[in-house]
Amino acid sequence: LTNFDEVLKNRRNFLERINIPINSCVCMWVMGSDGVEIADREKMGKSMTDYKEAIKTDALITDQKGLYLFLLTADCAPVIIHDPVKEIVALVHVGWKGADLGVVKKVIKRLRELYKTKAEDLMVGIGPSAKAESFIKENPSQKEDPRWQAFLERLGKDKFKVDFVGFAKSQLIESGVPEKNIFDSEIDTVKDKRFFSHVREGNIELVKQGRFACVVGIMD
Repeated sequence: LTNFDEVLKNRRNFLERINIPINSCVCMWVMGSDGVEIADREKMGKSMTDYKEAIKTDALITDQKGLYLFLLTADCAPVIIHDPVKEIVALVHVGWKGADLGVVKKVIKRLRELYKTKAEDLMVGIGPSAKAESFIKENPSQKEDPRWQAFLERLGKDKFKVDFVGFAKSQLIESGVPEKNIFDSEIDTVKDKRFFSHVREGNIELVKQGRFACVVGIMD
């Protein structure tokens, strides 16, 4: 098997275990930016089996029942944003770059524009990710940014703990999502070996590092 053949086999096995057909999924090709796109039914299935067909973005939205959004992560946070009133779901990839660009705020803005979503109705789930205790950067570019100061902790001269999940949570609250509606798994992927971690596996060739999947959709 080639490397992607093995990946595809794992995807099929995983989805079969949770009773979701691979042809019902739309795969995201993460860009580490702040793009927000509507999931395209034409990309169902083929975006899962041909990486060139994956949608290049960091957030996908759907109001289509039976269409499942699929994201791979390994330290960045998978963030699920659900509007139970309008029956809409978004899946967002949030790393420190996405947090810096305010990607969750942009998703909520798009939901307002397209579906008249009210932020106070939203329910948000934050999946396993690298927590501040484990996500340590040397001379991070945001160290002088006043927006980040509450989410950075200096370690010695040039190293900082970076709480990008906390920063993203603050943006959700600023956007009008009630704090009681935000649920964080509190799982640290760097410390919890049940999950893949780019930080922990950094000495392994990139193509051999693992990723875990977050899949979300509105059932028929």
